[in-house]
Amino acid sequence: EVWLDTVEKIGESERHIVGLVLSKAKRPDEAVPDDFQNVGTLVRMHHPMRSDGKIQFIAEGMKRFRIVKWISDEAPYLVQVEYPAEPRQQGKDEIRAYAIAIINTIKELVPLNPLYSEELKFFLNRFSPNDPSLLTDFAASLTTATAEQLQQVLEAFNLRRRMEKVLVLIKKELEVARLQSQIREQVEEKMTKKQREFFLREQLKEIQKELGLAKDDRTADVERFKERLAKLKLTDAGQ
Repeated sequence: EVWLDTVEKIGESERHIVGLVLSKAKRPDEAVPDDFQNVGTLVRMHHPMRSDGKIQFIAEGMKRFRIVKWISDEAPYLVQVEYPAEPRQQGKDEIRAYAIAIINTIKELVPLNPLYSEELKFFLNRFSPNDPSLLTDFAASLTTATAEQLQQVLEAFNLRRRMEKVLVLIKKELEVARLQSQIREQVEEKMTKKQREFFLREQLKEIQKELGLAKDDRTADVERFKERLAKLKLTDAGQ
């Protein structure tokens, strides 16, 4: 609710541009300028919907920015920003090697989780995989990294350094996905084994009944109790 005025202000503008910045505050209504990171993402806001004091909208990421100066220190916040350009990259072969490593890791992730496949299709339909900067940011979005780790990626304007960070994160994601897959297979194998044993036992009961080798549950219970009683020494009162 604390952001409603801000979003309404943005809705009144022509371009619907807003900056998204990670906050360290535990509660949104307690956030002050010192709680915000210096680097954020410029986004275009689409289809804002207000319901029960909450707002939902689609954020189309556009570029990174760095906060230079706070103009308003209370909501709706206003800041002066700069848009640092990515440093000119040296070592194109190294960048290409990192890009290939990231792509190969994504390829290994796809069979382990259908979600990765859908995300990849969406990316390929909108962007070129030949752009290493976009590819790196996309790969970071596939991970379950912490907010702090993703903030470090966001702040890495140097592409090679950013690719290095993201490759570590996505490799870790692959390890977790493989482990989850192994656990799932083990659980399914145990369940299948128990189900198979259950069906075999049921089939054996039916076969024994057909051959007259088995009695129904009621008859079996009566005979079992008779056997127990025969072993007991009953008193006169018990008899």
